[in-house]
Amino acid sequence: MTDAATNILVVDDDEGGRYLKTHILRRNGYEVASASSGQVAIQYCASASPDLVLLDVRLPDANGVDVCRQIKAAFPGIAVLQTSAAISSAHERALALDGGADGFLVEPMEPEELLATVKALLRMRGAEQALRRLNEDLEIAVIERTRDLIEANRRLENEIAERRKAEEVLWHTQKLEMVGQLTGGIAHDFNNLLAVIVGSMEVIRSAFESGSELPRERIMRLLKASEAATDRATKLTQQLLAFARRSTLQLDVVTLDEVIVGSEPFLRRALGETITLKLSFESGLWPCRIDAAQFEAALLNLAVNARDAMQAGGELEITTDNIMVDAAEASRTAELTEGAYILVRITDTGTGMDPDVAAHAFEPFFTTKDVGKGTGLGLSQVYGFIKQSGGHVEIDTKLGFGTTFSLYLPRCDPIDSVVDGPDEATEALQTGTETVLVVEDNPQVLELAVSTISDLGYRVLAAKDGPSALDIIRHEPGVDLLFSDVVMPGGMNGFDLITKARDVRCGLKAVVTSGYANVHRPGNDRPGVPLLLKPYRRGDLAKCIRMALDQV
Repeated sequence: MTDAATNILVVDDDEGGRYLKTHILRRNGYEVASASSGQVAIQYCASASPDLVLLDVRLPDANGVDVCRQIKAAFPGIAVLQTSAAISSAHERALALDGGADGFLVEPMEPEELLATVKALLRMRGAEQALRRLNEDLEIAVIERTRDLIEANRRLENEIAERRKAEEVLWHTQKLEMVGQLTGGIAHDFNNLLAVIVGSMEVIRSAFESGSELPRERIMRLLKASEAATDRATKLTQQLLAFARRSTLQLDVVTLDEVIVGSEPFLRRALGETITLKLSFESGLWPCRIDAAQFEAALLNLAVNARDAMQAGGELEITTDNIMVDAAEASRTAELTEGAYILVRITDTGTGMDPDVAAHAFEPFFTTKDVGKGTGLGLSQVYGFIKQSGGHVEIDTKLGFGTTFSLYLPRCDPIDSVVDGPDEATEALQTGTETVLVVEDNPQVLELAVSTISDLGYRVLAAKDGPSALDIIRHEPGVDLLFSDVVMPGGMNGFDLITKARDVRCGLKAVVTSGYANVHRPGNDRPGVPLLLKPYRRGDLAKCIRMALDQV
């Protein structure tokens, strides 16, 4: 059976041949049109777009092969069956097929052969059209899917942007909460310390104002209580600076196993008799450059933390290893870079922490202990010290299975050492008679410094800022030492003042003092001078001034 819509064009200059082919095809249900020349055939294809063209090779106005090429070039969807009674060689038939014909028949031909060939070509054309439609549908589907993906990607980008904004708001909120917690903790601790100092001073002042006498023993107790509160405030400030990575470290090249062994007696006393301390060191441990005293304090903080997690007893193990961190390992965290490290693990068999507690463990004043049992600064001090030392700290913990703190400290060369800072002041104060210029913008601190240095026997001059100090140096030739605060108003800090003062007085000796030393330490463009941290004791001040004056 044929498709009634099938349209066939028969092109032949021979009227008899054209009639025979048309008759055979019409009798089998095809719609047939005819043409006697190539030009008419091309015009018909342009207007009616037949499904199949039976094209004779010899035409009066053109070669059938050339006409086939034109039809195929202009209308590739039309099937062409080339026919000829003149061509018989294989080469000539091949030329006809190369011209674009889909098939070739030699006349005279049997009706069955013609019909079978026409049906085969129409099937092939139908398959080609179906494939073409499928490709077109596929292209449309790809375009639509691409459009959908572009839209989905745009929505995803918008969602990512909105999520980042939400994360920024959340992070900002968390920072504010952390600052609030930090501020509240500082206020709580300092208010307690100030209560001791203010209360003691008021008792002594009240006694003086009323003319009554206080027993010497009571005065000494009040003074010692104030001094103890001051020491505690100083320690609290140092812990905060350590957390903020702003403390001044006395760095030296050490081997950590030696430092840990030296701390073992203190660690055992802190842990108590119910907890076993186990030490395990790698042979040939690399050296590292740290503040040994701060490292010992960090170990003690971790030991105390472990002790509180092992109320029923247990074991604390401290191990050391030499490790190389490669790129893959460093990619785990943005805070760990490639290189050689000494790894110190502190592992306890205590209660462990849940994920929420572990996430806040290093935050200042965060504690799960009862009020009065801890300040919440121990782990934050450990974190700050390790970070300031160029290292990294990690927690591996699980509730009910204990906790491991991993401290990564960078390896250094054995010769890479730093001279220790000044020792603690001795009981015998070191005095002198030279002239000292004290520069301090805080009136109370300036008055105290002038009074203390005068009591040590020195001649003291005072200035409230850098410009006034320079004016004194220009007009007072007898200044032997410049003792200056670091942070001062007037656009000139202590290091700038020393540089300008030495332009006026070459080789002038100097000492700087600050309560926030690390930010203002001398750099390559700043003078190297002794640094005295605030708050300082009289003995420390006396020794620092004397050492600076005696320096050649």
